Amino acid sequence: MLKHILTLIKNNFRSNILLIAGMFIIASSLWYATDYLYTVAVNDRIPLGFDWHHTYYVQVGVYPENSEEYDNREKDETETTAEYLTFYERLQKYPAIESVCYTFMHYHYEWKNAGAPLRKDSASVFTLIRIVSPSYFEVFRVKGADGSSPERLSSIAHDRDFIVTQDVVEQFREKQVNIIGQMIESGWTISDDYDSVRVVAACEKQKYNEYGAAKPAAYWVIEAGKDWKISNLRASYFDMFIRVRPEADTPEFIAQFKKDMQKQLHIGNLFLGNIVPMSKTRDIQLNEYRNDLYMYMAIAVFFLINAFLAILGTFWFRTQHRKSELALRLAVGATPQGLMYLLMGEGILLTTFAYLPALVVAFVLGDAELVTTYPVAFTPMRLAVTGLGTYLLLEAVVIFSIWFPAHQAMKINPAIALKDE
Repeated sequence: MLKHILTLIKNNFRSNILLIAGMFIIASSLWYATDYLYTVAVNDRIPLGFDWHHTYYVQVGVYPENSEEYDNREKDETETTAEYLTFYERLQKYPAIESVCYTFMHYHYEWKNAGAPLRKDSASVFTLIRIVSPSYFEVFRVKGADGSSPERLSSIAHDRDFIVTQDVVEQFREKQVNIIGQMIESGWTISDDYDSVRVVAACEKQKYNEYGAAKPAAYWVIEAGKDWKISNLRASYFDMFIRVRPEADTPEFIAQFKKDMQKQLHIGNLFLGNIVPMSKTRDIQLNEYRNDLYMYMAIAVFFLINAFLAILGTFWFRTQHRKSELALRLAVGATPQGLMYLLMGEGILLTTFAYLPALVVAFVLGDAELVTTYPVAFTPMRLAVTGLGTYLLLEAVVIFSIWFPAHQAMKINPAIALKDE
């Protein structure tokens, strides 16, 4: 039957070449949209590396000098640091709060990072530098690369220590360098005393958000009150976060928290500013990514509908135009089922002929990185999966487009069809 189908395609070469050209354009466009959706689906399965649920940003406000509340007594940094730690400790004692941390140059879902190379011997890896208190790992439930608990990471992280993400360790290993338990040099320092730091552990890889890729990062652990001093000016640059107990995280939590803690958190020139759920910050940043996703999904559906309508119309017309041929085949002994297989085989082969050059175009686009390669790299596996998925989708449309008009055509009396011809 295959030889016979190829003969039929050859005999109708002129009309078939136009059909193949049209399906080539449809296939290429549909693959482009399918490929984007594939990258989103794959990246969505990669863990974030942190847990934003039940977490809140607590703004530590600082009264300006022209405020009536401003405490104008002269204080050194040791005193202001003590006030900041008192603010921190009072948050820890609030019954609804599970854990508290403070960070500098780090705020999930906000573009807030420092960046610098980490160096060990002659090897160097560029990382995001994030300064955090030891309890950060508990607040955002960050686990160790070996699966260890957030509590363990917090317990082993001390002032001046580094905890790096697993991809930093992997990049150093590629250069035959082990950094766990070793002293390394950081290209980003706040004082001359911080040029060399110790890497005590690795945590799981972290993505910036659900739609981004994991990025190498180093968590520089600090403990205010030791080497770190916090002035009134610096306090406003620190960010404080809390994890609320799940049973206490209700819609009324913020209002009740402010009512209970507003006066208690007025310490020196510090006061309770705003309190924002991380879910709100997350939604704001992800809106742009979601709009892009919805647009590509709309494009994919658009191309699918157009492919369906174009193929349906084309094969409907072809089948209607070939009524006399079908009637003659039935008259000389062909069965309806055999004719259906013949038409299906012809449609599948024509689709395959159109899709092969489209697959070549897909490879060229991917190899030249003219398709989305962030956050999922263009690999042979990605091309195979998206290529096969697009092909099967096209074939499903072609089979339905052939089956329906062919099924109707089979009901016609061969004698009547030949007489009309």
